[in-house]
Amino acid sequence: MAKANLVLPDGTTVAIEGTADDVAILLSKFSQSSGAERKKHRSRTSSSGGTKKKKDGPTGLIIELSNEGYFKSKRTLGDIQKKLEERGHIYAITTISPCLTRLTKKRTLRRLREKKGWVYVN
Repeated sequence: MAKANLVLPDGTTVAIEGTADDVAILLSKFSQSSGAERKKHRSRTSSSGGTKKKKDGPTGLIIELSNEGYFKSKRTLGDIQKKLEERGHIYAITTISPCLTRLTKKRTLRRLREKKGWVYVN
């Protein structure tokens, strides 16, 4: 069980408790909405599960999708690009493809060959 305490710019204190992924998602939403005015927050996780440093760019966004269970079903490169666009992140396929290759080599994702090309799953 992960916990985090956050102080918003208007002085409101928010206590978040849940799984490490849920807390990370909520903290990222708060930090995006409060921008440069945000204040420090502290997070604590249990010894069994730590939090990974969030990466910037398409690789980090693809890892977020993976953590949210997006890759439980087979996804093509085009599917991934559309999902990122839905979230407001526009990347060329030539930018996304090397990220997926690296994540496959790190065994974060698996890549399978199908008739229409490569598909990615978790």
